[in-house]
Amino acid sequence: MNRKFPLKTSFFCGLLLVMILVLTLVNNVNPIGFSKNALFRIQKPETLLEVPGRLVCAGGDTYYNYYQGKLKKLQQNGEAIWDTILDGVLWMGPEGVINACGDSLCMIDGNGKLIFEKRDFLKEPRVLCVQKDYLLLSGKVEKMECAVLLNESGAIIWQVPMEGSIISGSVHAKGTYVVINLIDKKATSKMVVVGPTGAILWNRTPSNIVYKVKVVPEGIGAIGAESAFIVDFEGRPLWEYLFDGQVLRGDIGDDGFITVVVREMAGHLSQDSRSKIIMLSPQGKEVCTYSLDHDPNIVYKAKDYVYIIDDYKVMVLSQEGLLVANIELKGIKELIPTERKGIIAIQEGKSSLLKKPR
Repeated sequence: MNRKFPLKTSFFCGLLLVMILVLTLVNNVNPIGFSKNALFRIQKPETLLEVPGRLVCAGGDTYYNYYQGKLKKLQQNGEAIWDTILDGVLWMGPEGVINACGDSLCMIDGNGKLIFEKRDFLKEPRVLCVQKDYLLLSGKVEKMECAVLLNESGAIIWQVPMEGSIISGSVHAKGTYVVINLIDKKATSKMVVVGPTGAILWNRTPSNIVYKVKVVPEGIGAIGAESAFIVDFEGRPLWEYLFDGQVLRGDIGDDGFITVVVREMAGHLSQDSRSKIIMLSPQGKEVCTYSLDHDPNIVYKAKDYVYIIDDYKVMVLSQEGLLVANIELKGIKELIPTERKGIIAIQEGKSSLLKKPR
């Protein structure tokens, strides 16, 4: 009897361990950890196009390239469709190119034709957000910081002065709501929500610095120094997720998914720290967490994927937290996914169009 008892105990412990493993896989508690072994090998990307300067997608298999004051529209093989000289390109994308010269601003379309031009407009203009038919800008009018919403034809929908320095902003797809992220003279964050006619609907001063804001389907999403949260369009809190550590990087998707990288202490008795990805659903539920080997420089959420970029590689994660690809690439300053399942990597002095590994 005494000899059989340990064998039964060992058998049941082993069975319990297998059941826990199966349940964890089925429930997808930590999908990255279990998918990591299958894709642990670093993949070298295939370069489809490499050019000096900045490269962005212009729609389909065409691309804008801006270098030393010259703008080109290129095919994927590098051949120029057209080119022109522009002094101050602020933004490029499938909707066109926005250029500023002094206090004048203009936009051209994919054929190089002028869409609109505004003279004596804004000083020190910045493009905060381009969302379908709307352009959100910031700049100074008579030394006053202003946020300006334009329609696709360049007509001013509203122009609102702001107290403080505008850090970022986001526009609802229908232009009905705009959120502005400000820093005042006391280095305090302030979120301002503007309605369709330019009226300030509400403003909020969070308890900690806000790094990023975005209009999402449920309301207004934000990533702060200590938490991530979403409030509805009237400013009422929907949920808040408190982080146990310092926020390093983060991004908010158009769908409301939030990905944040936090540096946490390895243990209560240890002085070592580690970086951890935390992925949150639009309802504030934890999708997954995963420890990183290196601190990331960029976190970017685009459609169904999350890109984590450090000094050595690009990790491509699914929205469910599965590791899709591990790409070897150094010195990335910015990463731009394209419409054709490629990736544009902007590095020091050059840009590369890469084929995304399957």
